[in-house]
Amino acid sequence: MAGLIAAALAWVGNILIVKRWGESGVIWIVPVFEELAKTMTALLLGGSISFVHGVFGLIEAVHDYTSSGRLGLWTALAGLTSHWVFGQVTYYTIIYTRLWMAGIVAAALLHTYFNYIMIRFFNSDRY
Repeated sequence: MAGLIAAALAWVGNILIVKRWGESGVIWIVPVFEELAKTMTALLLGGSISFVHGVFGLIEAVHDYTSSGRLGLWTALAGLTSHWVFGQVTYYTIIYTRLWMAGIVAAALLHTYFNYIMIRFFNSDRY
């Protein structure tokens, strides 16, 4: 349930962020928003951080597969894998530091870097 709630929150938030800031928002704001949504939903509802990130990644993968044309399979796999990795980074950072915010920051930094590389790779004429 927490994964579905996090995905719904991110869906609405991402629409607003992209509408206002475009690709810059995808690189710099969306990662922070998504990592907050996933981790805080898991913590507040007593869910597994890893599981919530995995469910979120699966939902994003389905969306990417159905909306990304010829690259759909690859974007779906990248999204699923990356969100699982972000979940592991969050979980183990929290375990190591005992600070939930440190987990969110670590995952958000990695997520920001991932989004930057993906946008730069697929839209290299813009950067």
